[in-house]
Amino acid sequence: MTRIRRLPDHLVNKIAAGEVVERPASAVKELVENALDAAAGSIVVDLQDGGVALSRVIDDGVGIEPEDLPLALERHATSKLGGDEDLDAIATLGFRGEALAAICAVSRFTVTSRARGQAEGMRLAGEGGKVGQRLTVPAEPGTTVEVRDLFFNTPARLKFLKSPATELAASLRVLTHLALAHPVVGLRVTNNGRAVLSAPAAKRLQERAGAVWGWDVADRLLAVDHAEHGVAIRGLASPPDLTRGGREELVLVVNGRPVRDPALTQAMLDAYRPLLPRDRFPRVVLAVALPETDVDVNVHPTKAWVRFRHPRLVAEMVATAVQEALRRPAVVPGVPVGDWGTEASATVPASGVAEQPALFGGAAPTETRRLFGRVLGQVQDTFVVSASDAEVFFLDQHVAHERVIFERLRAELDAGKAPSQALLFPEPLDLPPSARAVLEQWRAPLERLGFTFEGGGDAIVLSAVPALLKGDEPKRLIEAAVDEFAGPKAGAPALDRALAFVACRAAVKANTPLAREEMEQLVTELGATGTPYFCPHGRPIVSRVSLGDIRRELKRSW
Repeated sequence: MTRIRRLPDHLVNKIAAGEVVERPASAVKELVENALDAAAGSIVVDLQDGGVALSRVIDDGVGIEPEDLPLALERHATSKLGGDEDLDAIATLGFRGEALAAICAVSRFTVTSRARGQAEGMRLAGEGGKVGQRLTVPAEPGTTVEVRDLFFNTPARLKFLKSPATELAASLRVLTHLALAHPVVGLRVTNNGRAVLSAPAAKRLQERAGAVWGWDVADRLLAVDHAEHGVAIRGLASPPDLTRGGREELVLVVNGRPVRDPALTQAMLDAYRPLLPRDRFPRVVLAVALPETDVDVNVHPTKAWVRFRHPRLVAEMVATAVQEALRRPAVVPGVPVGDWGTEASATVPASGVAEQPALFGGAAPTETRRLFGRVLGQVQDTFVVSASDAEVFFLDQHVAHERVIFERLRAELDAGKAPSQALLFPEPLDLPPSARAVLEQWRAPLERLGFTFEGGGDAIVLSAVPALLKGDEPKRLIEAAVDEFAGPKAGAPALDRALAFVACRAAVKANTPLAREEMEQLVTELGATGTPYFCPHGRPIVSRVSLGDIRRELKRSW
């Protein structure tokens, strides 16, 4: 007797439903995605007991023709794919033709739809995937799907459902992500007759964020907008002082589809990490747009996971986009920007030759508050440690000093040419042709910073260097500059790159002991810069540890 047998259709449908419908939130997600694919302008979701007793989704989309409605309840029946080629560039949220059939297989259902242009609608009702009633009824244009008693015929799945409050929270989390992904579509959600989410159609994402997260939050969100290499990243990100204790409000949307992608989520968090304690998370909603052929959504039946043709590129674009938003001036409120242009750190005497400035400039600027608390000391002659009432900060002294010098030099340039130091013996530069070409390309910004070159072509002579770099060997300094500029970074302004190079060469190095007064001045000057968390090259300056975490770990209750 054979031991292998074909499973009956009703059992196959139950197994398939288990892949797609894990809980009421899964059913609601699939039904709302169908409504969005049907070009709905308004969607209403009615729940009872968080969706366990009832999930009803009403839309005003294109509707379903009467002859197509019975077919819509069958597995692998869909209007969204026509051939193999459509699978390579999926532009709709649904495409498998499984969701509605899977939901109906484990519930008591009613589907009513009236196609646009039809005088009447059709209603199908049944349970366990079998249609028991078919009626022609008056109906508004669009589709209404009612799902009652989910998992009534699969008790093994039913017993794993959580409390109604927990299931409601899961459904609202899914619906909030869909609302943020499609702000132009109105969405209203009720539970047991009480409104729990109201998101009117919005023209801008910030308006939709205000509806779902609150207007006090939305008003403070930073715009994210970065496009490069065929990938466009747009959205909103919270400033570092507007955080949550969990990751629920990290929303990632790929071509209109909310997805879960660990690599992209980590890229978002990496952009924030120097700014946040490890137990706090930002609010972020990012919409990633790229060609459909560069993303594979046919990865999992729930369609919550995607695969990218160039995953590293997309992750880098996400991180860059968020970092650009966070590095804008005044992102951290209450931190004044010091007036570096009035510092007496590097003045030019009558001879035209500047004196070497002190390690950390002149007097420290005055602040309204200390951004990084008070200095405690130095670790490994590399990291300056400071603390506030809530956190402990570890600051990399080299990159912190880079940021301070960078902004000081920029202010000096705004006021006039930076001070330079004439060489006692001008240095002929014997450079290979490729290096000479790079030097000619960067000659103008370097001269603005205090370098002076004479001649050209094969006979270039260096006669002066920025006052900050007078202790460097001139020829090696130019060789280092050529190496730095040989691989240009896309979008980086020439002057800023030259400024960053000078700041890096002039900054105090790692493994350098500092006096307490020097550490205090460095920390104070860093706190007064416009971008105190990143060096000019984009490296993080500070790592922070929450004292709350330390108290919990050491079981300290006060």
